[in-house]
Amino acid sequence: MLVFAAVSLLLFLVIGVPVSFAIGLSGVLALMFCSDVPILMAVQQMVRGMNSFPMMAGPFFILAGEILGGARLSERIINFARSLVSWARGGLGYVCVVANMIFAGISGSGAATMSAIGSLTVPELDKAGYERPFVAALIAGSGSLGPIIPPSVNMIVYGSLTGYSIGKLFIGGLGPGILIGLFLMVFCYFYARKKNIDPPAARFDWRALWKSFKDAFFALVTPLIIIGGVITGIFTATEAGIIACLYGLICGFFFYKTLTIKDMVPIFRRAISSSAMLIVLMGIANIYSYIFAKEAVGDSIKEFLLGVSSDPTVIVLLVIGIMLVIGCFMETVAAMVVILPVIYPIVMSLGVDPLVFGVLFSISTVVGGLTPPVGLYLFLSMNMTKAPFKSVIRYMYPVVGIVLLVMILILIFPAIATFMPDLLMG
Repeated sequence: MLVFAAVSLLLFLVIGVPVSFAIGLSGVLALMFCSDVPILMAVQQMVRGMNSFPMMAGPFFILAGEILGGARLSERIINFARSLVSWARGGLGYVCVVANMIFAGISGSGAATMSAIGSLTVPELDKAGYERPFVAALIAGSGSLGPIIPPSVNMIVYGSLTGYSIGKLFIGGLGPGILIGLFLMVFCYFYARKKNIDPPAARFDWRALWKSFKDAFFALVTPLIIIGGVITGIFTATEAGIIACLYGLICGFFFYKTLTIKDMVPIFRRAISSSAMLIVLMGIANIYSYIFAKEAVGDSIKEFLLGVSSDPTVIVLLVIGIMLVIGCFMETVAAMVVILPVIYPIVMSLGVDPLVFGVLFSISTVVGGLTPPVGLYLFLSMNMTKAPFKSVIRYMYPVVGIVLLVMILILIFPAIATFMPDLLMG
């Protein structure tokens, strides 16, 4: 049954069937032709996969990101980032990174972050002399912080599938996300210095910073409200998504007055489209979880992994390596929902810290978005900048290298991921 499901899945993907339908069709066909299980079991497993209270946080944060993007808060965030860091050498590149980091703390989605910030920063970077292939790589790298810096849709999926605290995962992503952002800024500095562009300004302007901070205040406190509420236990991660939506509506309609009732139709349309993809994937992939359990795939994989090594660090590296490869060929959330239910119990049985593994696993899914052939972030940034693939890819190597470097640092120094959650949540 498993072989039939895997072969049919690959066949469907090769002929261009959308990932979610390919997973569902291959799973249903495997149950129909290779088992005596009633086909209604597929429906039961789909409903069970979608019937998750923690998973509701995903659609809510997606909607919150669309509302806040529709309220044009991204412009205020960029102005604040500009007054904060644009005075230094490579400052406009820093603005792109910092603005993406802040908006990542609102949207939870890499694609939404890139769309909100990238479209506004590309023209300025272009005028400052940055090559478009470099700009594409920078936007892809900084936009990919969306699934790492809380709130993260990928971490919500991880928590929903494993039962681990989504709040701790959120806080655990802060350190790695900030570290990746800082390394990207260093990358910008050396690029600007090498090309002799984007020179430093005369001085830092405190008045401009204060003015832009007041203008963007309600946007900037959004991540603090979300994370602070989860840390203090005032609300759960799911309830935080609802709070973020309500706060976004209040900001758009009353504080900034940039939203109208007419704007809500396209906002809800985009949010429904993204949420439907996420929820359908969660339901359909549960069919595969059932097949894996019935075929005892977990035991076989565990035996294979332990045959390679009994060292938990080696096993984690092997799992992350598998995810990096799979992420190159499958959409990140789809890869998570298929692989994680099998891998997680094995890794936990070896005594691996679930928080460290969760953060590493979530970061590993980002790499797939930066690399072809799927490369959602890569191709979205190429579309924004109109840069050719061959030129962009040489700048993507350092960006992917930065992400991999941070993953290695987390393995060597787990406190990068665990210090903040242990300090704030125990």
